[in-house]
Amino acid sequence: MACGRLREKSAESCLRVIMDLQARVLLPTPFNTANQVMFNSLSDMKEMAIAIAENSVQGIVVMDEQGMCLYANRAWLEITGFSAADMHSKPVHDWVHHHRPNGQPLPIHECPIGCTLGNNECVRNHRDLFFRKDGTSFHVSCAASPIMVDDATVLKILEIRDVTREVETEQRRDEFLAMLAHELRNPLAPISAAASLLEIQKLDEQSVRRSSRIIARQVSHMTGLIDDLLDASRVTQGHVRLEKTACDLASVILDAAEQIRPLIDGKRHRFTVDVAQQAATVWGDRKRLVQICANVIGNAAKYTAEGGEILVSLTMLEKHVQVTVSDNGIGMTAEMIGRAFELFTQAKRSPDRSQGGLGIGLALVRSLVLLHGGTVWIQSAGIGHGAKVTMELPRATQSAVTTSEVADVLDTAHSLNILIVEDTKDTGDALGMVLGVLGHDVRVERDPYAAMQTAGNKRFDVFLIDIGLPGMDGMEMARRIRRQPQHADAMLIAITGYGQARDRLEALEAGFDHHMVKPANLHDLQNLLSGRTGRVATVDDEDQAARTTAPYEIPSTLL
Repeated sequence: MACGRLREKSAESCLRVIMDLQARVLLPTPFNTANQVMFNSLSDMKEMAIAIAENSVQGIVVMDEQGMCLYANRAWLEITGFSAADMHSKPVHDWVHHHRPNGQPLPIHECPIGCTLGNNECVRNHRDLFFRKDGTSFHVSCAASPIMVDDATVLKILEIRDVTREVETEQRRDEFLAMLAHELRNPLAPISAAASLLEIQKLDEQSVRRSSRIIARQVSHMTGLIDDLLDASRVTQGHVRLEKTACDLASVILDAAEQIRPLIDGKRHRFTVDVAQQAATVWGDRKRLVQICANVIGNAAKYTAEGGEILVSLTMLEKHVQVTVSDNGIGMTAEMIGRAFELFTQAKRSPDRSQGGLGIGLALVRSLVLLHGGTVWIQSAGIGHGAKVTMELPRATQSAVTTSEVADVLDTAHSLNILIVEDTKDTGDALGMVLGVLGHDVRVERDPYAAMQTAGNKRFDVFLIDIGLPGMDGMEMARRIRRQPQHADAMLIAITGYGQARDRLEALEAGFDHHMVKPANLHDLQNLLSGRTGRVATVDDEDQAARTTAPYEIPSTLL
């Protein structure tokens, strides 16, 4: 579209071109109609321009050369809170852009938008802070253009989009990444120190054990952080399925409290658990119910000062079981309560970040409680007045409580021939040493082709194979091993950093019996080895399991 000497021609500026044409209705000038089809009347074009502007979800304002409002669309008035009469009474800048983000006044001659328009230039995707009629501020992404006729500016157009939520999300993302970096770096210092200590040749047995425990604790902490992140991803994407049974909620609370006991004891909290005398049976996934209660109790412990009080109580209602966790900790503002169940939300912390965590615990709590058909809410009288989290879960119609038996994970009566295929030397050697200490005959190979040659010369009971191997990946290696007659009944375990449900199913299709996410839990691995009975999972079985359980069945903390 070419109209005289109008500068705005691009497709993305269609609205502005229409406004240009509208301007020609208001300010008649010679009009070149060559090579274009004219509308029946210019008044129709004006009505079209107004209709498009009124239908837009972006705020649009048209100004004269002095910045006075000639037109503001419906979205502009809704976003800013001003009326049409307000907008016509003084320059637009003085209504919405009169102060800097730091609170200092912003005169129009220093306004980046005004200066750009004053130089007859356009603004695109400019982020700034505007103000509403009630004085509150909001973040905008704006575009501004002068409309020129015969090299003279006749109108100025400003479009805005409220991006406050986007900016807040970006800020929370940046804060989360900073927290994540901090939380993952923290365990590295003691791990590094303990590893250096273990290099000393004349270290006594007690020091070796102490160093090992330090490394184990810190690896467990790091793994917990990563598991929380994966849990948050699975829950928010709806990939978590519950294995529901009748569970005694009183027993669940006691198990959860036991998990948080070290933190509670370390801060010398006065911790009281008041559970119902009768069976408080709910229908749910016991593992997830423990996770819910542990997260809430742990949150109370983190934000309650040393020597503070925490009370967990259980109340039987007609159709629900109610659990409350109260503390006399730092408390919460009304604004924080409104955001408490959002991912990566945390109260302000001291520079030492002694509370730890990533701000995802309560988000998981809400999602998991909802999956159980329950509700959860928070109450607080404000900063310094503690907080109370209340959860209500539907009562079960039956009172049976499931129990589980845990195998002796250190039973090493049966020694196995194990081949580990891991291209990362430290990872393979460490796992090999641990399994060797447990009494197994272990061989470690870094190259998959060398491993296949080794497998061809010797029979192995168990293969622990990394998926991401160079040259031949673990999937192909599993297929080839399955074709060897001497290994038809061998146990194949994938130990990998790939942990999505589809990765698990692909591993099973390739011939693996089990799929473990790095770092593999030593106890779970030894349980598998102790109960080795050949192939124990089929693709159909595992596909069903993927639909009824979380994708990561085996947690991770390998020493």
